[in-house]
Amino acid sequence: MQIPTFLLRKLYVKGSLENVDDGFQFKIKNSLSPATAIEFIPLKVNDEEYALDITSVKSDDGEIKAGEISEENSLPIKVGVVITVHVAGGPLGEGEHKIDIGLKTKEAGLLAFDVTDTI
Repeated sequence: MQIPTFLLRKLYVKGSLENVDDGFQFKIKNSLSPATAIEFIPLKVNDEEYALDITSVKSDDGEIKAGEISEENSLPIKVGVVITVHVAGGPLGEGEHKIDIGLKTKEAGLLAFDVTDTI
């Protein structure tokens, strides 16, 4: 099942990109249907790739390093729940940033899309 990119972009919480003390983060809110993440694809911001070991995903169910998400250690993505994606390291500069987001789910396979947000 292929989900159109324009629908996937609606998952991103516009205006949520922000610098924090130890890096930057943004939010995603599932408004489509329940899913189970089995692999997180390394994020890219302005075409710079960020390693999975410095990326974490946090929801009401807890926090997990992106590199630890697997079929054996899946991440439930419930409808209506906000997920925060955090990248440790340096902050992003002020201005507009293009973010490439991707993950694999049991239900729909690879979900990949890009968004633009501003700090």
